[in-house]
Amino acid sequence: MPRKSFVLSISLPPELSTDLDEVASQERRSRSELVREAVRQYILLNRWRALREKASLRAIARGLKEEDVERFIDEERSARRRRH
Repeated sequence: MPRKSFVLSISLPPELSTDLDEVASQERRSRSELVREAVRQYILLNRWRALREKASLRAIARGLKEEDVERFIDEERSARRRRH
C-alpha cells in the first residue's frame, strides 16, 4: 500500500521553534499538525492571490473599475441566494 504521508525535515530559527512548541502545547496539537495547517493555508492564500491577480488583469483589460467588480460580485451573491 502506498504511503499516505511523507516525512519532511525543516529548519526553524530557535525563536520560531519555541513559538511553535508553545502553540502546540496550548492547543494540544502536534507540531506536525500545526505545520501541515500552515502549509495548507499558505497554498490556499497563494491560489487566491493568483486568481485575484488574473481577475484584476482581465478587469483592467476590459476597462472595468473596482466599483464595477464589486457590483458584479454583489449581484452574483444575490442571484445565488435566490437560487438556494
